[in-house]
Amino acid sequence: MSSSSASPRAAVFYDVDGALVDSRIVYAYIYFALRLPRLRERVGRVLRASALAPVYAFSDLMQRPFVARMFYANYKGLPIERLRLMGREVVERAILPNLYSEARKRIEKAREMGLVQVFVSSGLDFIVAPLAAELGVDHVIANRLEFQNGEATGRLLDPILGGDEKRRAVEAFARERNLDLAHSYAFGDSRSDLPMLEAMGFPCAVNPEPQLEKIAGERGWPILQFT
Repeated sequence: MSSSSASPRAAVFYDVDGALVDSRIVYAYIYFALRLPRLRERVGRVLRASALAPVYAFSDLMQRPFVARMFYANYKGLPIERLRLMGREVVERAILPNLYSEARKRIEKAREMGLVQVFVSSGLDFIVAPLAAELGVDHVIANRLEFQNGEATGRLLDPILGGDEKRRAVEAFARERNLDLAHSYAFGDSRSDLPMLEAMGFPCAVNPEPQLEKIAGERGWPILQFT
């Protein structure tokens, strides 16, 4: 990022898991499950999630709507107040310690440039929002659970972020705030981030999975390795 590119109508959009944080969405759920008060429920939820852990470990798969729906069904029955409280806890204890140091520097640089900063994540809003607040990021676009009578139904509300849907959400956000995507930046790590990256004037692959790394190399995009 260069300070000469900054303008009041420019923004920077960050994918979170894998690009800014050495973490995956499944880890947050395991954190919730392990801290449930009843042992039987704790064990049952962890075993069910662990059975498909190899699938959930890949961020590209997690951003596909049918996989996201399947995974977030694990949250069924959890109370909204507990999720909000533990969302802040998981950020403090499990996510911030795994934040890449280079990511924090990028966020600080973008703030100096006057860019509007946005987290665009297939994670859940009650986790992504406190992370954004902790890092001074202005806005969050994230997945949202449906709640009835104070408990999660296990269903996701539309839009389910990933791939083209993530790009559409970013474009809608930009229209609402009169942002110029041709002068904006995006950081992503997986193939499903590609549509969002293609919408930007300054796309960047961070710790990219093989497919995205190949595409970024062919197109001459910056490829960063955060550690």
